[in-house]
Amino acid sequence: MNTLKQYMEECPATLTITMTFLSVALLFLAKIFEPDPVPLFNLPRLFLLAGISAAVFKILKHCNWTESAGLTKPLSSWHPRWFLATIPLQLIAFLSFTSVNWTEIQFSTHAVSAWILSNFATGFFEEVLMRGLCFYILVKAWGATKKGVFLAAIFQAVIFGLAHLGNLYNMPALDVFAQVVFATLIGVGFAGLVYLTKSLWPAIIVHSLINAIGTINDYLVPGTGEFQSPGLAGYIVIIVIFFVLSTIPGLLYIKSSKPYFSQAHD
Repeated sequence: MNTLKQYMEECPATLTITMTFLSVALLFLAKIFEPDPVPLFNLPRLFLLAGISAAVFKILKHCNWTESAGLTKPLSSWHPRWFLATIPLQLIAFLSFTSVNWTEIQFSTHAVSAWILSNFATGFFEEVLMRGLCFYILVKAWGATKKGVFLAAIFQAVIFGLAHLGNLYNMPALDVFAQVVFATLIGVGFAGLVYLTKSLWPAIIVHSLINAIGTINDYLVPGTGEFQSPGLAGYIVIIVIFFVLSTIPGLLYIKSSKPYFSQAHD
């Protein structure tokens, strides 16, 4: 662990890239061996998400970062307007309601449980890894100035975006490249939200909400067919929406925030 902490200080960019893509590689291996069709409760993936999240928590705890990185920060220490800060990102989630096949939804304990657990596990894993550990490492290394904080936010967002390239395994290139752009844009938004609110939990909650609404058809509509791509024109519209509702607010949150992370944290 001491060696890892030394790498965090000396090679923050390389280390965050390595940790992210090792995690993605493990999830990719699990995907290769998924049954067809994939069950609602995809237990190997859920266990892997939980295992990686636990490993990240162990690193944060060893470095005494669980609170300063925002995972265990008490609610009383969050920004008083944390909920208002989530509203632009919540709008992204609510826009996804337009694609829900409401007339065909069927609720069952099994399907609803799988829907909630899967989306929360994914949101928690991605936020704890990317905004909890990677963003914190980068800000500790570069965040003595506001310019450094912006750089850290953008760098981790680009890593987050590129991590979605693994979906080229089973998705058309246009859809995957669109995912890369979406993830990069929203990664900046989540970083800004964490930096402003001083907690990971608003980002975890909103991220899980976005995932959950976006997968209602997959979990709660029996016989849902393959994903229908909106095409290039549709993706351009979505990119603009993500930029306006996530990237711009995220950058503004960083710009307006008082210093939170600092090199003085141990």
